[in-house]
Amino acid sequence: MDIYTLENLSLREIKALLVGIKEISIKGIDAMFIGTLQLKLQEQIDQIEEHIVSTTQQIPPPPIES
Repeated sequence: MDIYTLENLSLREIKALLVGIKEISIKGIDAMFIGTLQLKLQEQIDQIEEHIVSTTQQIPPPPIES
């Protein structure tokens, strides 16, 4: 199986894809495929959010002027 990536998607766009996939009703053999896709999207969202949190915590606050 060939693997491709979707680049240049914002976090909001990835979340929209996940919401859309959760809304459709899939039965039978495609249910496992869609379930796996949902998990991959959620993992990607979690990684992006962790990255955002870690990078914002690394920036020291500006000095306080007295």
